[in-house]
Amino acid sequence: MKYLSVFFIAFLSINISVAQEVKVAIDSTLSDGVSFKPVNEFYIFGDAAVIGNNLLSEDSKKPYNNRQEDNDNIKMKYVDIDDNPETFSSSQAKLTLPDDFKKIVYAGLYWTATYAYEKGTRKAKKDNYIFRGNGERSPVINQIKIKLPNQDYQDITGDIIYDGSTNVTHAINSPYVCYADVTKLLQNTEDKAGNYTVANVKATEGYLSGGSAAGWMLYVIYQSPTDNPKYISTYNGFALINSRPVDINFKNFKSINQGKVNTSLVVSALEGDNNLDLDECAILKANSNQFQSLSNGARYQQNFFNSTITNNSMVNRDRYPNSENTLGFDIAQLKIPNYNNTIISNDISETTMRLKTKSDRFYLYFTAFQTEIAQTFFEDVVQETTPVSKKAEVEPEVVRSNASTIASKDPKDTKRAPYVYYKKGLNSNAFRYLKRKKSTSVIGIEGGYYVITNVFSEAQRAGKWTASLIKKGFDADVFVNPKNNWNYVYVLRSDTAEEAFKLMEELRTNYRYRDAWIFKANLD
Repeated sequence: MKYLSVFFIAFLSINISVAQEVKVAIDSTLSDGVSFKPVNEFYIFGDAAVIGNNLLSEDSKKPYNNRQEDNDNIKMKYVDIDDNPETFSSSQAKLTLPDDFKKIVYAGLYWTATYAYEKGTRKAKKDNYIFRGNGERSPVINQIKIKLPNQDYQDITGDIIYDGSTNVTHAINSPYVCYADVTKLLQNTEDKAGNYTVANVKATEGYLSGGSAAGWMLYVIYQSPTDNPKYISTYNGFALINSRPVDINFKNFKSINQGKVNTSLVVSALEGDNNLDLDECAILKANSNQFQSLSNGARYQQNFFNSTITNNSMVNRDRYPNSENTLGFDIAQLKIPNYNNTIISNDISETTMRLKTKSDRFYLYFTAFQTEIAQTFFEDVVQETTPVSKKAEVEPEVVRSNASTIASKDPKDTKRAPYVYYKKGLNSNAFRYLKRKKSTSVIGIEGGYYVITNVFSEAQRAGKWTASLIKKGFDADVFVNPKNNWNYVYVLRSDTAEEAFKLMEELRTNYRYRDAWIFKANLD
């Protein structure tokens, strides 16, 4: 934002963990933002989707595609696509779900804007502008409308996460962010995939010092069959990102034992201009203290927050209007480029995201972290936290809000205890979960329960491991899963879950085979 008339001297340092709400360390003379905290955690066979759109632009319906202009220089007006007299602002985005989608387990709706007054004007004076506001700011910013696919508008009242109008530091542009848990709303609607419209998000039209911006975001977590379980966590708060880096720490997971670790992030921010660069989103590299700046075909290392709504390397076009330049509103969903597991390695249980900028300043209000986790870790979490229902038709999701850290203790804190595995037995939740769990379809192998001792991305390594098992007396073999081209080394294929479970538990009593697990294939 080029024409700021106040200078921010804030020092921000945010360190987030799931175990407790994190404090925002700032200069003692100012109060800048709200501590980031975890909204929820899921251990789940499934995935997440994010959609959203901006609500201020140059035109109420036409897309704005000038990538070189900042929102400082645009005379803003509300985007309003529906010609409905009950709405003064509205925009639309399409939610797509996979064919094997089972159910929605969480949906969070966010809306955010700069809102100092109703309308603003500016007048040039020498090399600067003088900004003036008209119209009183409404105190009601947490009430909006949402239209689900093939339905009418419904009223939503959310929680105010942050309101900058009450903060002397942010009063000049008064950014705010609100949140509503709309899980039940989506669960109870017949058509979950399709076009969602959000309306009546308040913002400043015209001109505003630093530029005006507004938008909404819907983050959805759902169950669906996947090769590996996942850990998905969401956080919200409000932080000014300037020259001081802001760190967010992700814990409470354990990545898969073998093979490439698939990990992704979602971040959403207000007032990140396309034409101002030197802002970064970085992730800590595994087993080091170095950060890797993230980029893809739609976002660049030195201009990550660039006023776009993107899914991985593509601009999301399933929106109305589908502007290329969303004028100060950003949603970024991206896969972490984890080549050779240099960023998220096998068996890792913690990582850190770092945000910073050298020219533009922006406000972060939401982030989500998602990674594949070890099967054995998932089973342990399921047994610890969720009673298993014999009547359940899909894999259980496990919610752990503000949970204590799992499998992420510093080894320096305590001496390593001797390895001991306590058998759970056929009356355990783990065994009942195995029995009712949906099997994976794999072309070219016989149906049954496979006791897996290791998984390799390279056939040569899989062959060496198989040979070593045969020398030890195991009837070992290997198959390739065409979905991921990984080599699964197994020591038993059984028609019964009981036989496979007993052998798996016996193997786990040996430290060398502590990560043995059961792959259920072609039985449904």
